[in-house]
Amino acid sequence: MDSAEVENVSGVLKVYEDGTISRLEDPRMFVKASLQGEGEVASKDVVLNEKLGLWVRLYLPSSHLQQQTENRRLPLIVYFHGGGFCLASPALPDFHSFTLKLAASVGAIVVSVAYRLAPEHRLPAAYDDCNAALQWVSSHVVDGGDFEHDPWLDSHADFSEVYLLGDSAGANIAHHVIARSGGVGVWSPMRARGAILVQPYFGAEQRTRSEIECPPDAFITLQVSDACWRVSLPVGSDRDHPFSNPWSPRAPKLEEVPLPPLLVAIGGRDILRDRGHDYCESLKRCSKSVEVVVFEEEEHGFYARKPHCNSSERLMEQISRFISSFQSESVVRMADIAR
Repeated sequence: MDSAEVENVSGVLKVYEDGTISRLEDPRMFVKASLQGEGEVASKDVVLNEKLGLWVRLYLPSSHLQQQTENRRLPLIVYFHGGGFCLASPALPDFHSFTLKLAASVGAIVVSVAYRLAPEHRLPAAYDDCNAALQWVSSHVVDGGDFEHDPWLDSHADFSEVYLLGDSAGANIAHHVIARSGGVGVWSPMRARGAILVQPYFGAEQRTRSEIECPPDAFITLQVSDACWRVSLPVGSDRDHPFSNPWSPRAPKLEEVPLPPLLVAIGGRDILRDRGHDYCESLKRCSKSVEVVVFEEEEHGFYARKPHCNSSERLMEQISRFISSFQSESVVRMADIAR
């Protein structure tokens, strides 16, 4: 007799009563990296820990690969993809295309992290993997250590201009990687200047209005969101676990976490809309630097599913502007020192 199905996440991930896990893994669902470049950006994969299956995909504007830019160093973005902690990878076409566009639009090196997925590896596995990826990046600033350096980062990355970027579950990861590490200073001398959280995936047992009113035909429904939490949180936990609920009494106190300046993007029709607003308001009350941009007509994941729509273009412009603002500050400080 076949085991009964107990969880089904969008038909891609199924969990059965006997603990069996089934994933839809058609090779056509994934795209390979290309050193020859796709458009303006080259990419390659680097294995960080073969035993854990931890790897990253690097993206570099092709002009730098061809040494046409007189070795001007680029800002570095460490990107954590979405997928409810249980789906996707940097090789998924939507995320790969988003990251190509990110590297080209911002003019940055991007490190996209392929962290372990739940339920095979429940949280905090994803947090641990993404922190390990950040440690690997920061190891390029100092000699020695346990990590092997990558020539793209050695030759082209500006380690004083590092930014964390995550969407959905990846934004949750960015928050928790910083909070669990005690702040961005832990990666010194690498300097994490800011973090960009796109439609961050948080939750709690008490429903918000945007969750209650989420239409059944939404890209991410309440049922899918709840299923992702059930397969991703530690066994026996509910949505008030600190990994889900940053306001939980067991979570690190937000006022004590040395967060960098944040840019938070919220979709007006997203099931996570109210969670995003609550998160930003909480941080503002703690005197954190938070900039909010709202895309009123968009639901969850618009930037990946509709990469050429006006809102997606505007999001990329906001990310570029946010990063450029720190580079401008650096130029001003250098000019003052020169005087």
